[in-house]
Amino acid sequence: MENPVITLKKLGKNKNLLIVEDDANIIESLERLLSHFFETIYTSSTLDEALASYRSLQASMIPFIIISDIHLGKESGIDLIRQVKQIDPHQKVIAISGTEEREIFIESIRYGVDRFILKPIDQSDLFNALITLLQRIDYDRELEASRKLLEDSKEYALKLLDDQDQFLKNAIHEIHTPLAVIIANIDLLRMDGIDNEYLNAIEAGSRIIQNSYEDMTYLMKRDRFSEQNSLINMAEFIHERVRYFTCIAEVNELKLSLRVGQPHLPSIHFNELKLSRLIDNTLSNAIKYSYRPGEINVTVGIRKGDLFFEVHNHGPLIQDKKKIFHRFYRESDHKGGYGLGLSIVAQICEEENIDIEISSTAARGTSFRYIFKNATLLQHNSSTIVLHQSDGESE
Repeated sequence: MENPVITLKKLGKNKNLLIVEDDANIIESLERLLSHFFETIYTSSTLDEALASYRSLQASMIPFIIISDIHLGKESGIDLIRQVKQIDPHQKVIAISGTEEREIFIESIRYGVDRFILKPIDQSDLFNALITLLQRIDYDRELEASRKLLEDSKEYALKLLDDQDQFLKNAIHEIHTPLAVIIANIDLLRMDGIDNEYLNAIEAGSRIIQNSYEDMTYLMKRDRFSEQNSLINMAEFIHERVRYFTCIAEVNELKLSLRVGQPHLPSIHFNELKLSRLIDNTLSNAIKYSYRPGEINVTVGIRKGDLFFEVHNHGPLIQDKKKIFHRFYRESDHKGGYGLGLSIVAQICEEENIDIEISSTAARGTSFRYIFKNATLLQHNSSTIVLHQSDGESE
């Protein structure tokens, strides 16, 4: 344990002390004892002098401790403590007294005195009290600095979010018109019977951009979108989305296949915009992370009475099945994208209580399965994410 003298010398550095005492001998004794530990020691013998010194020290912004006698002649040190604590409740005050009167002790505590020492003053008690309060001062200053840093960081983060929000709004606005023109001209060329690899590549690229555009639009306007659900034929809806992504798959030497497990699948009560973001981002992710050439298998069917939709492909194993749902996370920097797609998917699944099952093994490839509860149960079941283990993984 460190010597109290050494500790007090470290803690008292760059701090001041105000001694309020009407006995000149005690003032001299305390000054002589404590002069080696504090930057400057100030003394006062009356209440008015003490308050003037306190205001001067407070204005200096240098931390300080007050040692005050409870009895200042005809005046009361308790009045000083009361007024000081009203100005600054965090000001550290040590009260000294030659009496053990219970009423004085209780009143001092009521007004917020931090330590109470009886006369004659024991050096060890005084040092321990000063060390404790100086440590509190340092802790409070560090806490305040951390709070200020946190507040500044919060303001900076909010500014970044505002800037990002404005950037996305501008980007969405700037992308919309040229993207619409590109798609319209592709359709015109198709109508003229033009079909070649160059036009296919342009169309695939425009649809990739459109998918990213739809993601950004969804993120920007999701709170303003209508939450109105409608009955959707799942097989037809997925068939349309598979057809949309076919040209992107073909340009990437991939084949998209759709299998409907049962002939008469029930319709689901769901939000069409959310369903399109869920399906589109899963298909886009499968295309992005498939080995070339290859095949992506899409399945929709019923399992244990619940409707499910699954996308299966062969590609790199998923290294972290939880992080892939974090915004801006990408397992490969070589695949492009912004790391937004699966975070949107996870968000939708949580909001709509859709269970996600993920499997990624070297032998069987990677699959994402989404289990839609019965429409009447969508608001009553909690969503889950099941992470099946890869070859060689352990629990």
